[in-house]
Amino acid sequence: MDEVLSFAESLVARFAAQFPKDLTVEHSIAARKQRVYLDPYRNGFGQTVVAPYSVRRRPKAPFSTPLSWSEVSPSLDPSEFNLGNYTKRLSAADPWQDFFKNRQSLTTAINALKKI
Repeated sequence: MDEVLSFAESLVARFAAQFPKDLTVEHSIAARKQRVYLDPYRNGFGQTVVAPYSVRRRPKAPFSTPLSWSEVSPSLDPSEFNLGNYTKRLSAADPWQDFFKNRQSLTTAINALKKI
């Protein structure tokens, strides 16, 4: 896990340095302004994340859900996954059913990051 956190810290630092107007690693909300916060620490031991199918306190009651890569796009609207249609989502195949079968080594990514 330390390897993943270390990689995530290096990766987000590079992204934030490359795109400082849009991205930041600044934890303080006030200091972030309108930039997207890149949080590598979700990859650390004992960190919390939202469980799949947890309902969000937002209009239309959207819920968190695993996505397949084919579902991810700039036009994705998270509110499309909500309490009004969750049974449809649950009856479909789980996009992460092979999650642990598809593990990959970080070695190639770490080496590529070192070259940047």
